[in-house]
Amino acid sequence: MNPIRRRGFTLIELLVVIAIIAILIAMLLPAVQQAREAARRSQCQNNLKQLALALHTYHDSHKVFPPGQISNYFDNTGGVGRYARPEEGRTANVFGLYHGTSWVVHILPYIDQAPLYNYWKFDWSLRSNGDLGITTPDLGIIYPPKTELPALYCPSRRGEMLATSIYQSTDRVDPSWVKGGNDYAAVSGSGITFYDDRRATYWLLPQELQATVTAQGLSPYTQHTFNVGMFGVNSATRMSDVSDGTSNVVFISERRLFQTATPNIRQSSDGWAWGGPATLLSMRNPPNSNLQTQHYDEAFSSHVGIVQVAAADGSVHQVSQNIDLRAWRNYGNMAQGSPVPQF
Repeated sequence: MNPIRRRGFTLIELLVVIAIIAILIAMLLPAVQQAREAARRSQCQNNLKQLALALHTYHDSHKVFPPGQISNYFDNTGGVGRYARPEEGRTANVFGLYHGTSWVVHILPYIDQAPLYNYWKFDWSLRSNGDLGITTPDLGIIYPPKTELPALYCPSRRGEMLATSIYQSTDRVDPSWVKGGNDYAAVSGSGITFYDDRRATYWLLPQELQATVTAQGLSPYTQHTFNVGMFGVNSATRMSDVSDGTSNVVFISERRLFQTATPNIRQSSDGWAWGGPATLLSMRNPPNSNLQTQHYDEAFSSHVGIVQVAAADGSVHQVSQNIDLRAWRNYGNMAQGSPVPQF
């Protein structure tokens, strides 16, 4: 009796099947990656919408937008004069002599973080809130600025402050602060927001204070009124101040975050609670610029070819990185009077 022969695959047939599967995967993988990026980009847009809505809700309650940074001016190392800088956020003082708090802290109740806001001590500096901690009845001691807030991260970039080792060199209040990062910044205008790492926020002071600082022997540079955006040091911008029209003014954008240590003017800072270059930017330079001469206070995204922004009317837009520089700068100013194209 003849045994039953079962026909199997030949080696050639098996290789053909494997090749077909590989081709199908190669064809489908880019589509899957594009779909995932589209979802991440959509989530980033939603984050911007939520921040914009929170700022508007704050304005409805307080009749002004929150300050870009709370600053208590203090002497420089030479004792020549007093100026504001984000460096003050690094100094712990429970009496509020130094502050450094950002605009994000003020909108916490409007992004579903009311308990975190209630634990914040505004008579303490940023550093004190983060290092000394707040005693709570249920959670023990907590450190509000070190809290991760998912809505402040662009999912195309990361999901936490130190998502990978590439951000280890990013400037933080202290190297030990490894939580509480952010990928969005409020717009200060289109001027030189941060001149250097020591006197960064001097450029955002009101003109009368700049005159005082200049008279005391510090740098004569000033932030001119036609370069002013909606957020600055101790600012209190009203909706009526936005004379260029809320649909024509950008007030939040994705921001630059360097991946490695860089030369002096190419630093970047991280931390949603830290006022200064961690939460403010200028639209002086083109978005997504990689020129070595550029400052660190600029719009930048992890989306190919675009940066996502929120206009002052709450709408969110994708802006090409090839946008005309003059139009881009005009979008950052709230009362310049120059026409801008529609998004």
